[in-house]
Amino acid sequence: MERELGAGGMATVWLARDLRHEREVAIKVLHPDLGAALGGDRFLSEIKTTAKLQHPHILPLLDSGEADGLLFYVMPLVTGETLRARLAREQQLPLEDALLVAREVADALAHAHSQGVIHRDIKPENILLQGGHAVVADFGIALAVQTAGGARMTQTGLSLGTPQYMSPEQAMGERTIDARSDIYALGAVTYEMLTGEPPFAGASVQSIVAKVLTEKPVAPTALRDTIPPQVEAAVLRALAKLPADRFATAASFSEALRAPSPPTVAGAAPSHSGAPAAASMRAARWPLVAGVTVALLGLAGGAWLGADREAGASGLALPLVLEVDGRGPDLRRFTVSSDGEAVAIAMDDGIAVRERGSRAYRLLPGTDGAESPSFSPDGAWIAYSASGALRKVSMRGGAPIAVLSADTLDGSRVRYGRQGQLAFEGRGGLWVVSPDGAEVRRLVTAADGSAPRFTPDGRGLFYVDERQGSRLMYYDLERDDTTQVLAQASEGELTDDGYLLFGHPQGGLFAVEFDQGARKVVGAPVPIAADMAVSSAISPFAVTARGLLVYLVGSDPAVRIVVQSAGGRLDTLPLPPQTVSYLRFSPDGSRLALTRGSARGSLRETQIYDFASKTLTRFAAVGGPHAPVWSPDGRELAFTATDSASDAEDLFAQPLDGSSPVRRLARRPGDQHGFSWVNDSTLVFADGSPANAMRGHSAIVVLDPRRERSERDFLRGAYNGLMPAVSPDGRWIVYASDEGGPTEVYLRPFPAVGSGAQWKLSSGYGFAPRWSGDGRSVYYVAAGGRDRTIPSLFRVSVSLGANVAVGTPVRVAVPEGLVGNWDVDRAGRMVFAVREGEGDTQLIAIPDWRALLRSQR
Repeated sequence: MERELGAGGMATVWLARDLRHEREVAIKVLHPDLGAALGGDRFLSEIKTTAKLQHPHILPLLDSGEADGLLFYVMPLVTGETLRARLAREQQLPLEDALLVAREVADALAHAHSQGVIHRDIKPENILLQGGHAVVADFGIALAVQTAGGARMTQTGLSLGTPQYMSPEQAMGERTIDARSDIYALGAVTYEMLTGEPPFAGASVQSIVAKVLTEKPVAPTALRDTIPPQVEAAVLRALAKLPADRFATAASFSEALRAPSPPTVAGAAPSHSGAPAAASMRAARWPLVAGVTVALLGLAGGAWLGADREAGASGLALPLVLEVDGRGPDLRRFTVSSDGEAVAIAMDDGIAVRERGSRAYRLLPGTDGAESPSFSPDGAWIAYSASGALRKVSMRGGAPIAVLSADTLDGSRVRYGRQGQLAFEGRGGLWVVSPDGAEVRRLVTAADGSAPRFTPDGRGLFYVDERQGSRLMYYDLERDDTTQVLAQASEGELTDDGYLLFGHPQGGLFAVEFDQGARKVVGAPVPIAADMAVSSAISPFAVTARGLLVYLVGSDPAVRIVVQSAGGRLDTLPLPPQTVSYLRFSPDGSRLALTRGSARGSLRETQIYDFASKTLTRFAAVGGPHAPVWSPDGRELAFTATDSASDAEDLFAQPLDGSSPVRRLARRPGDQHGFSWVNDSTLVFADGSPANAMRGHSAIVVLDPRRERSERDFLRGAYNGLMPAVSPDGRWIVYASDEGGPTEVYLRPFPAVGSGAQWKLSSGYGFAPRWSGDGRSVYYVAAGGRDRTIPSLFRVSVSLGANVAVGTPVRVAVPEGLVGNWDVDRAGRMVFAVREGEGDTQLIAIPDWRALLRSQR
C-alpha cells in the first residue's frame, strides 16, 4: 500500500503495488461500517460474478478478499482520468468524443447485461478515460453490496445509485431493476457530456428525485444547438420515465447514437415546455412536500406540477415542493380542491394556499392559528377551526367569516360535503351545518365521534369512534342512526365508484367495496398505500372525484443512543438508528431498557440492551409495551401497554425471564405510566385518566405491586403533574408541574401525603427530572438556546433534611442533538437519545388511485 488516491460513498481507493506481478494496482477498501453490515463471506461470494466479466471497456476485477475485518477488491491502475475530471475541466465535450464515450459504455453495458449483471451506478465518476477510450469501473459492485447486505443496507446509511443519474424506478426504491435502468443512467451521462449539466439538478437529494420522477429534461438542443436531431432523440428516449419507453437494450441505444434518422421517441418533446412527463407510470408517486429550509413568510418551492392533457394524463395540477422553516405545517391536515387546482395547508402563521400557475404559496390574511382546513365544493372558500370556533375564508381574500362561535364548536376537525354542508367536531360530539348556515344539527348517536367525512351523495358520513378502539362508523343522516363498518380503522371516505378508502390505526391506506344501502363492506380490503403515516384517529389523505389521491408518508427522526461516562467520555451504542421513546438503566447499570417506536399501539416494543455482551433482546410482553420501569432487584419490568378491550393504556408487570405471566397493576379509564419502583411495596405512576385531563387535573399515584386495588393518590390537583421520580432513600419525590404557569420541577417529602411543603428546583422551565445516585442532586431537562427549543440538561444540588436547601441550576454538557429521552444511573453514567437527521415527511400525490387498486388485483 503506497498512498490514498481518493474516497467515495462506499470505499477508499489506494495506490498499491502487486509484488507477485510487479505492477501497480488500485485497491478499493470498503468503509468499515459498510463491511460490518455486509459480512465478508456473502460479499466476496457475490462479487465473483463481477470477476467473470471480460470486455475491453470493463475494468476487470483482479482480486478480492478480507484483511483484519476490512473488505477489499483489486483493479488495474488506470493512468488516465475519470470522466468527471474531464467534465469539471471542459464542462462540455466535443460531439465526437461524447458519442464515442457513450457508445463504448453502451457496449460494456450490453456485454454485462448479457451475463445478467446490472451496474446500477453508472455516473461520470465510474467511467475512466484512458488513451481516448472509456473503461467502466465498479461493475456489479452495487449489486454485490445490495445482495449481500439485504435489509441491513438501511442501517449503513448507504444510498445505492446517484440521484442525478438514477432512473425513476430506482429512485422509487423498486426491488427489481433491469438493464433499462442502466440505459437511463447512461442517457443522463450522455446528456451531461453534450450540454455540460445533468438532466436534473437541485439543492437537495429530495428535490432532484422529485424532478427525476415528474419533470421532462430541457431538450439538449435548447442548451447546445449543434447537437444532431437524431442524437437528441436518442438521449431523450433513453431518459423516458417508463422503462418500456426506453431502448430495450444498450446495443440499440448505441446504434441509435449512430443513426442518420431519429428513432421513435416516447413521452419526450423536441423542445422544453417546463411540464412534467405524462402521468402514466404504474403506481407513479409524486413527492409534494420536503422538509428543507426557507423563511415561513417567503414560502417558495419547486415548479408547479402541471400534467400533460394531450398525453392522456389526469389533467390535474399540484404543487411540487413546499419548503418551510421552524415547526412548519401540520401536514396531517391538508386539503385539495375538488378539481385538483389548489392545495391548502395549515401553517403556524395561517393557511398557506397554492394555485395552478403560481410558483409560491400565499398566506390567507387573518387565518393565524388555523387548523383542519377544508375546501368548499366550488373551491371558493376554505373552512377551518381556530381557537375552538368554526370559520371560513374566501380564496379571493378578505377577512375570515365566523360560522359558529367557540361556545358551540369547541372542537377542531372540519369537513365540507359536496352539497356545501359542513361537519365538525363540537361540544358533545359531531355536528352538521346546512349549506345556508340556518340549521345546526347535532348527531345524537355520534357523541364520541371524530374525523367526519361525508359520502358523495351527502346522505351519510363516516366517522371514528375512538372510545371503542378506533371503530369506523357510518351515520345515516336521513334515519339518524349509526352502524359499525370496520372494527379497526382511522377515517374513511367513500368514492363515487363505491370504494371506501380508510386508514388503519397501525399505518397504511386501504380500499374496500362498500354497499351504502346495506351499510356494510363487501369483500376484503386491498392495500393502496402501505406507507401512509397514521396518527391516532387521523388518516392524512385526500381524494377527489377525478381520482387524485394525496397522502402523507413520513417517519420520526431516527436517533442514536449515546452513553456518557461520569468523566464525560461519549460512546455510541452499536445499534441501528431508530425511534426511541424511553431509556431506563437497570438498578445495577448493567442493562438498558428502551422502547423502540413511537406510534400508539402494538407497533411499539420494549427491548433490553446488555452492555457486557452488546446484545439486544426483545421483552416478550404483548400489547405494545413501553415506558419500562425496573423492579429494585432488576428481575421484573413494569410497563404500559394497550388493553385491547378498551384501547386504554394500563399498567402491567412481568418478570424478564417469563417465569410468571403478565399481571395488571392498575386499570383506569385512561393511560397510566410508571416512573419509580421504589421498593417491593411501592411503585409510583402518573394517572392520565380522561376524567382528570378534561378538568385540567393530573394525579401522581402510589400502589403496592404485590396487591390488587392498592392505588392511593399521592398528589392530585388542577395542574398537569408529570414524570415523578423518588430519591434513592425513598424519602423525597421530584416531579414536573405547570401549577405555577410554565412547567417546572418541584420537590416534596415522600411518601407522606398532604404535607404541603414543596420547593421549586428549576428556573423558568423544566421536565424529566432524575436523581443522582447519591441523592444530593437532581437533574432535569429544560429548553435552551436563543429560541428556547433546544433541550439542555441542568443539575441542581439539594440538601435534604429538617432544613431543605436548593442550589442554583447549572448546565451540564450533553451530546448535541438531545431529544429529551435520557436517564442517569447510580454511578453517574448518563444515556441520551440523540437525533440523527430530521425525519422524512412528504406528501405524495397519485394522479389516479385506481391504478394502485388495479395493480393489487
